[in-house]
Amino acid sequence: MNSHHIDLHPPAQPRLSEGEARFRTMADHAPVLLWMARPDGLCEFFNQGWLLFTGRTMDQELGTGWAEGVHPADLQRCMHLYFESLVARRAFAMEYRLRRYDGIYRWIYDQGTPRYEADGTFAGFIGSCVDITEQRQAHDALAELTVELEQRVLERTNLAREREVLLREVHHRVKNDLQLISSILSMQERRIENPEALDALADCNSRVQTIASVHEHMYNSATLQTLSLSEHVKSTAAGLFRMAMLNPEKIALDVQVDDGIQMPVDRAVPCGMILNELLRNVLKHAFPDDRLGSVRVELKRQLDGRVILSVSDDGVGIDLDTRNDSSLGWRLVQAFAEKLEAEVFLDCDSGFRVAIAFSADDTNI
Repeated sequence: MNSHHIDLHPPAQPRLSEGEARFRTMADHAPVLLWMARPDGLCEFFNQGWLLFTGRTMDQELGTGWAEGVHPADLQRCMHLYFESLVARRAFAMEYRLRRYDGIYRWIYDQGTPRYEADGTFAGFIGSCVDITEQRQAHDALAELTVELEQRVLERTNLAREREVLLREVHHRVKNDLQLISSILSMQERRIENPEALDALADCNSRVQTIASVHEHMYNSATLQTLSLSEHVKSTAAGLFRMAMLNPEKIALDVQVDDGIQMPVDRAVPCGMILNELLRNVLKHAFPDDRLGSVRVELKRQLDGRVILSVSDDGVGIDLDTRNDSSLGWRLVQAFAEKLEAEVFLDCDSGFRVAIAFSADDTNI
């Protein structure tokens, strides 16, 4: 009778080689999540860091079990890149959300690298993962902030454009209104015979046109912050000579202006008014009885940063001792010079010269 021996003990599990055991010990103590896959792409090892992170067992994660923890929105992209890299035997890196032991999805940065046997045979992949949730959240927050800032910049840009359009319209309307006033004054001049009254109206008309000229320059300027004082001085001087209908063969106008001098509009108006008063005074009093002569207007930038505006002529000159200090024109010159915090210089030795030295910017206003 044959007897049958029954072995009650299961077959012993293959023992790990010393090198493999050492690797798994090191892997379990690594500060990152580690995994290994076979040549067919199925995972065959996860370190303790991974298992503690997911809260799952090794058996649950082996093969493609680990993919159960990947966020559904990331799974297709993740698996496509993984198997594409497997076929091509190339390293890869990807970001995806992995469910943690507490059910919360965390962003993972996963890097996989092909591994080979000693004979060069492809052995699969080895990979490492780190939790980048905080970095990803910071990146997303920065991206949101960037979008918000870009939106704010766009809104402010649009607001600035609207403001610029509005300011140009304001300058345009003010200029039109002043030109209307000038036209009314011109009409009134034609109905007045009294020389003194006519002269007073002409002076008022000239002042109105000077202010209108500033607003016209601002309306046409490239920037609404400043006005080209250089161009304004040249156009104002030429305009006053045209209004006076002087014969250029008898009275010559010489304008010497440094280019590029800019000035805020609130300082350009008093500067233009000073030029208007000085030039009109010269044109009315410097060349009586068809006297020949010349008028010089200068605008020069000084080394100390100031600007000097001067009006001079080679006419009959003026006696300062008998000058009428109460005249409106001279009082306006003094008032506008005070507005500019300017120094006023007079020279009556040869003809008449008035120079105004002031700062072109608005730091003193």
